[in-house]
Amino acid sequence: MANEGSISTAPGCACFRYLDNEEAYPDLDAGGAVERLRAAIRCETVNTDPEKTDFSQFDKLHELMRSSYPHVMEAGTFEIVQHSVLITIPGSDPALKPLLLMAHQDVVPVVAGTEDSWEHPPFEATLDETFIWGRGSMDIKLMVIGELEAAEYVLAHGKKLQRTLYLAFGEDEETFGTGAKAIVKTLADRGVRLEFLLDESVTVVRDMGLYGAPGTLGIEVELAEKGDTAVKVTVRSEGGHASNPFGGTSLGILSQAISSIVAQPFPIELSPVTEQLLRTLAPYITESPWKELVGPDGSLIEENRDQLARFFASQKTLFPYVTTTCAPTMIEGSSQAPNVMPKDMSAIIDFRSMPGTSVEDVMAHCAEAVKDLPVELSAHLAVNPSSVAVSDGYGFKALSEVGSRFFKDTVTGAPVLFLPSFTVGGTDAGYYDPVCDTCLRMSPFLLDDDEQARGVHGTNERVTRRSYLHGIRFLIALIEHVCL
Repeated sequence: MANEGSISTAPGCACFRYLDNEEAYPDLDAGGAVERLRAAIRCETVNTDPEKTDFSQFDKLHELMRSSYPHVMEAGTFEIVQHSVLITIPGSDPALKPLLLMAHQDVVPVVAGTEDSWEHPPFEATLDETFIWGRGSMDIKLMVIGELEAAEYVLAHGKKLQRTLYLAFGEDEETFGTGAKAIVKTLADRGVRLEFLLDESVTVVRDMGLYGAPGTLGIEVELAEKGDTAVKVTVRSEGGHASNPFGGTSLGILSQAISSIVAQPFPIELSPVTEQLLRTLAPYITESPWKELVGPDGSLIEENRDQLARFFASQKTLFPYVTTTCAPTMIEGSSQAPNVMPKDMSAIIDFRSMPGTSVEDVMAHCAEAVKDLPVELSAHLAVNPSSVAVSDGYGFKALSEVGSRFFKDTVTGAPVLFLPSFTVGGTDAGYYDPVCDTCLRMSPFLLDDDEQARGVHGTNERVTRRSYLHGIRFLIALIEHVCL
């Protein structure tokens, strides 16, 4: 397949110029891989409330896995853990720690009232000349099916694994992560310790001009994820007529509390992961003030940490990477009439915490801010940040080596760097710390910036066939590189 192709000018296809080595594995069953992804999309595995979830759709997806990948099923063990899937394909050398490839089966629902805005029905899996459409095509059934396709290809070609390969597909990544936790417990109880794992991310090739290195291309491999603490602030009141607001109203006190918390932001700091990114980019940085703050070899970072952190904080795109963010998002209990004081009221303030800042730290920070106000604080959601993956070990190196074969600017020949970063969102990988010190997040299925901006949970979710098939080739090469 040519690097540019006749459809490269179609919307959402600018990323094609970065797909290298598309001629690899020429006997890959491309048509079959596309059809199996479409079949997976048709399984409506929406899971927002376990008591209301139609788990027969998960059963349907599990049967698709069993029937579509005979070599995986023959060589491996297929287990249902709750409604999650754990596949173990044993290697011949028990001294080698396993590789785990993961993704999740569940998808977010279609927002009520937006059904008519979809160009194609969200669970119909429409196929056209360029795209595979449907809920889950980006997030993240293409990775579930892509990992199965890659493992099937390797085994079908008679390759014998030396390193054990796990495939793990959670059931509720979009909500509670109970499936991933159950898989981790299963692995931990068996004494499994992973060499590294690869989980999802929204992957794009970016020009690193954002960091003062215009013309340098990079893909960010996320080594960690921020925590998520949703603090509920509650004020209790008897309400009453608005003509006598003695002692203040619940809305007034709640407003003070929100204001006090927002007025005391967390400090700005340059994390070790961001420092690693800048050190990797240092030889390519040409623009001020970056080059003066970082230095040609990264040697100036330490003495300029505070200035760099402040500069990050001044940029909208970079701001979340240098601080625990604070965003009031919800308020409940207000009066329905202008002359009636509300009774009990509450608000939610969402914090995305930096690595090293725990749920307890966030709660203590809020308690200090409202210590003089008659409010109650509780954790509506409490997820600690993950640990930071090892970036100088085998996993990151293997991912970068394989990546360098499959991603470059095919027009100019410029390489694509693989850069350490962290995500401000959350994935199932965050639960795997007990069994793995190298949890890496990078999807091999490349998106364009405009596709990322549309959002993986948005209307008209879709993926290009070329990106999907290219990602499968990457995964085949990764399994061969690591497990054979």
